[in-house]
Amino acid sequence: MTSSPGSKEQATSAVAPPNIPVGDIRSPARRLPSGVPNLDLVLGGGLPRGALILVTGVPGSGKTTLSSQMVFTAARDGKNVLILSALSESSSKLIEHLAGFRFFDRNLIGGVVRFLALERILSEGLAACATTIFAEARKTRADYVLLDGFRGMPGVEADPPAARTFLYDVGTTLNTIGVTTLVTSETDPHDPRIFPETTTADVILGLHYALLGARQYRGIEVIKARGAAQLPGMHAVVLDAGGITVYPQLEERLLAESPVFAPPKAKARVSGVGAASVGRASFGSTELDAMLRGGIPQGTCTVLAGSLGTGKTLLSINYALAGVRAGEPVVFLSFRESMDQIRQVGRPFAFADDLSRALDPGGGLTFLETPPIKLDADVLADRLLAEVDRHRARRVIVDSVAELERAVLHGADPQRLEDYLAALLQAFRRRNVTALLLKETDKVVAASLELSADALSVLAENVLLLQHIPYHSRLYRIISVPKLRFSDHDTAIREFRIQAPEGLRVLAAVDSDEGVLSGITGGLEWQAMVLSGQTAHGERTGDHGTSQ
Repeated sequence: MTSSPGSKEQATSAVAPPNIPVGDIRSPARRLPSGVPNLDLVLGGGLPRGALILVTGVPGSGKTTLSSQMVFTAARDGKNVLILSALSESSSKLIEHLAGFRFFDRNLIGGVVRFLALERILSEGLAACATTIFAEARKTRADYVLLDGFRGMPGVEADPPAARTFLYDVGTTLNTIGVTTLVTSETDPHDPRIFPETTTADVILGLHYALLGARQYRGIEVIKARGAAQLPGMHAVVLDAGGITVYPQLEERLLAESPVFAPPKAKARVSGVGAASVGRASFGSTELDAMLRGGIPQGTCTVLAGSLGTGKTLLSINYALAGVRAGEPVVFLSFRESMDQIRQVGRPFAFADDLSRALDPGGGLTFLETPPIKLDADVLADRLLAEVDRHRARRVIVDSVAELERAVLHGADPQRLEDYLAALLQAFRRRNVTALLLKETDKVVAASLELSADALSVLAENVLLLQHIPYHSRLYRIISVPKLRFSDHDTAIREFRIQAPEGLRVLAAVDSDEGVLSGITGGLEWQAMVLSGQTAHGERTGDHGTSQ
């Protein structure tokens, strides 16, 4: 084919990198933005210019919406678009279907966007349809051609070789004139019956739609992407009035950003305040910070575990306000309290005004209120990390991480929980964020110091434990530090109290009532010996745990 002066082929050739053919989709310069949030990231750089893109999926999965969103976004940028409807729905019904989305612009129709129904030509066969498509693409000087409803065309199901030839001819011929072709096909993305057709496509997108119990799930995977390092696996999809938004799978996103076998950076052990040039994230509590040798080592993740009512949320507010005072922006993701409820939590205490100012716009504390209803783990991670990046946060609080775990367990793949948590913590570390993750323990009142070694506690560098412990007919709140990696710390058990107006106050050992800490500790030691069958005097215990 001979190019005329000023043609798209010549313009492209003038800027093509050496040793890369003009039509080679591997060229980064030939990548086009899809117009779908986060899809370019999943695709490994966008849509290849001049490629044949096959969008597959079961009915209702969003094939037409996704493809139309791409071409209407391009049309708003001045690109010429030709939309061809087959037997799936007429042009008028297709327009009516798209009119409810914000990406749709009726004013573009008849201008840069042209619709053409193929019903009249379908009876003449696939070859005649291909000839019509070529003629219309040249006539409209199309940059994009969208063929909606490929598997509804006569001959596709009955004659797979003819269908493959049709797609090959359409994709190859349109590529020579610089046209990017999108074809939607109503089928299971992994149905082996469509494999002969898919060999001709440069990109294959699989859209998934299913019910998980009473919950609707949508996902997308890049089954094939020639010349690109796409993100593998399933990625969450949200379809709303804005169209489709893709939320990349957190684990794959992290792996793509950081090679799995990259050598780990050496971490200096911290033995005291300011040692080894490692900063500390203070709680603003003299005694607690002293237990932690100045605070949590910056850039690490801490599980704040505790039973109900022990004061986890109150301690996390202290942590947030200490960050604001230090000039460290804070993002607080809350599934349990609204902003008004957080203000109410702080109202009886002396820091109430500081909290109110911090929650005001520009106050340094960004509060993300998220009702714990039908959560999607990848949507949550994407939005949380986007807020962390937008505010350049140095501290993050999640109250409670149990909701993130539940979102994974109720999702399409419950087996990914540990990988998801590992990726989330790694994302915080990558940003040098000091994270505080609140988590409930099983028992409201514990007879001993108990903390399950679950996946999160193993993955996090630090663990703080808050508990109710009974002693002499009263409940005492105690705090301990079972784990503080990269630093020494106070291993003693401390009592803490919550009272207005001071708030949460960790007591020095001398400030606890006489005998409380020694009595609790002694009781714990006695329980351990009873469980092992040995009393403090070396005597065997009986069936009821009493010395004989």
